[in-house]
Amino acid sequence: MSLTFARTTKSRALFTKLHPNYRTLAENNSLTRKFSIFIRTSKRSTTPEPATITTHYHRQQTQQQKQRSQSLHQQYRNMSSSPSETKPQFAEGSDPAVLGPALEKLLSTGGGRWTLTQDGVAIERTFKFKTFAKTWDFMTAVSLQCKLKNHHPEWSNVFNTTFVRWTTHAPKGLSSMDIELATICDSLAKDFGELEPEASASSAMPNLTDQAVASSGDCCTPKHLRK
Repeated sequence: MSLTFARTTKSRALFTKLHPNYRTLAENNSLTRKFSIFIRTSKRSTTPEPATITTHYHRQQTQQQKQRSQSLHQQYRNMSSSPSETKPQFAEGSDPAVLGPALEKLLSTGGGRWTLTQDGVAIERTFKFKTFAKTWDFMTAVSLQCKLKNHHPEWSNVFNTTFVRWTTHAPKGLSSMDIELATICDSLAKDFGELEPEASASSAMPNLTDQAVASSGDCCTPKHLRK
């Protein structure tokens, strides 16, 4: 702590009381303008200085901003790995350069109505018609094409709605047959008067199809290759 006194009568009298040898100091040191008294205290204050508090607060804020930035980056990575960003998984022996553009036209992202499954190995969509008869006619026409192509879908039907999923089981993935038959399904559905899709689609029919697939066993691997 530093106390500074101007050279006045009162300050000189106070300084004399604090320091008896004031006159000697004044003569020896030629103090002409001001006198400084330095008092050392035995105890230091435990309260941090304002500057220290400000620095600590700034560092704390910086750490919070860093954590928030990391959290946002993690959310972005999660969004990037969401099902909507799933890439198609083509079957072994397929040419992605040829099938890719054709598949894109079928998908909802390219103006179509098909959706890529989360694992990327299949495409699926729901067809809805005015009556059960129309729906059955559609399924019959599709089954005839399946017989000609020697390829079958995973599907289920409830009244006037049919759920269709195309995938190749051996080798696993999307093949040219899946793309071709999905395109045929779109054309046949139009001929039989498909209704416009509803805004909210139920997941009951895909689940029904999954249960049927799980209980059907190995349907595509030749018998001599089955274990």
